[in-house]
Amino acid sequence: MAQLRRDYPEFKAANTEVLVVLPNGPKLIARHVSRHAPPYPILSDKGAQVAEQYAIHPKQTMLLTTMTPTVFLIDTNAVIRYASYGTSFIKEPDNAEPLRVLAQMRAAKQISFSP
Repeated sequence: MAQLRRDYPEFKAANTEVLVVLPNGPKLIARHVSRHAPPYPILSDKGAQVAEQYAIHPKQTMLLTTMTPTVFLIDTNAVIRYASYGTSFIKEPDNAEPLRVLAQMRAAKQISFSP
């Protein structure tokens, strides 16, 4: 999530809210938030119910279940305009493409921006 933290100001400049959803429980997430103070909210999806709804399938490792990093851009009408499903739970997604798509959405007026 280091790359997301670094690029977060660009998302905010595009009037975009970032929500991170993790398959961890609230205690683990609270510990992470207290240590790292991310500028974006992190939501718990313990039990992976949200992940299942969006077809994000868990990958089993020897000791834990993880979800591959997945990025969605959802417009103000709740339409998914962009989806990127990761292939590795270790590799962080690049933010350049979602930021480019946000610019295209803005140009096409698929998302609204208030001052």
